[in-house]
This record gives sequence, C-alpha cells and structure tokens, in this order.
Amino acid sequence: MNNDKNDQIKEDIRDIRNDIEQIKGDTHNINRILTIRDAEVIKRDIMNTIVNSKYKVAILHLTKEPKNSSDLAKELGTKSTNLNKFLNPLLEKGYVIGVKAGREKIFKRSEILDLIGYEQIAAFAELIDAWKKGLE
Repeated sequence: MNNDKNDQIKEDIRDIRNDIEQIKGDTHNINRILTIRDAEVIKRDIMNTIVNSKYKVAILHLTKEPKNSSDLAKELGTKSTNLNKFLNPLLEKGYVIGVKAGREKIFKRSEILDLIGYEQIAAFAELIDAWKKGLE
C-alpha cells in the first residue's frame, strides 16, 4: 500500500514537472513573438534607460554570460561600491536578472536583448566601443 502511494506521488510530481516545462515553453514562445513585434519600442526603452551611460551599456554587454558582482565590477572597470548605481536601473526594468547562487548573486541579461540583436544595433555598438576604448 505504501509503495503504491509513493509511486502515485512520484507520478504526480513527474506530471507537474511536465506541465511546468510546457508552460515555460509556451511562455518563451509568447515572449519571443511579443519581443519581435515590439522591438522598436524595446530599443527606445533601453536607450531611455541607459541614457548614453557607457557603464550601463557595458553591463548589458557583459552579462550575456552570467557574472557575479565582483567579476562584473572588475570587467566593467569600476569599483564594486559603484556597481549598483549602474546596475539597479537595469534590474528594475528587467533587462538584467539577478539570481541567488549559494551565497552570491549572479547577474545575466534578459533574453529580450538577444532577441532584438542588442550588440548589432548601431547606437549600442558605438557606446560599447566607446566603453572598451576607455578601458585601454
């Protein structure tokens, strides 16, 4: 009797996981469609959020791969104490996501930036280049 109950619980959990994966897939597809449809609005909003800040543009560039705050500050070329000033507006808008990984927080940019071709947009590419030249 107890084994039957455990097997049923395992099956229920498997069904729930499958449902979650289906929902994630559907949500991802809806996000892609809306992003493609609204790409110009998203580009303008990003530009209004970064306000020509080379640091904010660089954060969006650097967080293509997950980074913790100390690595992000180091690669950005700023002190860790200054990072939040540039990072918080991007977090508030959802362009960068912060997730806990053990004791530290890891930052990764939202997929929406990849969907609009962030690095290929001339205005952003110019600011990224200016930031890179400032590091030399």
